[in-house]
Order: sequence, then C-alpha cells, then structure tokens
Amino acid sequence: MYFLSPRSLRCTGLVFTVCTLLTGCSGTPEDQPDTASVKGLVVMEGEPIEGAVVTFAPEAGRPSTGITNSQGIFELAYNPTTKGAKIGKHTVRISTARYVENPDGTTTEVKEVIPAKYNESSSLTVEVKPGENDFPFKLDKE
Repeated sequence: MYFLSPRSLRCTGLVFTVCTLLTGCSGTPEDQPDTASVKGLVVMEGEPIEGAVVTFAPEAGRPSTGITNSQGIFELAYNPTTKGAKIGKHTVRISTARYVENPDGTTTEVKEVIPAKYNESSSLTVEVKPGENDFPFKLDKE
C-alpha cells in the first residue's frame, strides 16, 4: 500500500480543494450520469466502524465516496453538489488507512483495520438502482 508524504498530501489536498471550488461554482454538467441516493452501514464483528472511507467505483466513470460516522453510517457523494452514486454496478472498497492533518499542521497516519479483501483486493460488488439505496456491510476480520 502506498501513502503520500505529508508535503505531497498537502499539495494533493490543495489541488483537490481548488478543483472542488471550481466544480462547485459551475452548474451541473449536462453530461453528468443519472445518480441515485446511497446510504449504508459498516460494521465489523458486530461493531460499527467510524471514519472508514467507503468508495463505490462504477464499471466506467467517476467513483462516489463517503465517510462513516461514529455509528458506522455513511452517505455517498458523487461530486461536491450531487449526493449519491451513478446508477449501475459498482465495486465497493472500504478503508480506514489515511493521513489526517492535525490542528498544529502535523499529520497523523490512521492505520488500516479493515482486511484487504474489502479494500485494495475488494470483491464486494453492488448494483445502485434508481431511487434510494441502503447497503449494510457486515465485515469480518478474516
């Protein structure tokens, strides 16, 4: 697994922020695909996982992401102005590994607690259908 250095992470964050602001200032693109609401729950061994990044990657196009709250609940966003995910089949990846910037400007590495079979080697698949979608993910440590 590859991680960005703190400097690269800040640069990447800056680029992402600028792109997000530029995207947020424009209207919805006419070529944006149909999306649907996606919410869900992530638990491992019966316990909710807080702070997990949930990514739905369609067969083609932009992925949608969300982060679980303290109860393990997530809601996906397709872009800064559109909630949900593209309608169709997706590979799902769930991961806790990331760097978090602290108030003092330093970064802290959050270790991966979820097995690779749910993230980098994920075989989880779902189909997002029009309307509201609710996907519970019950993970095991093995």
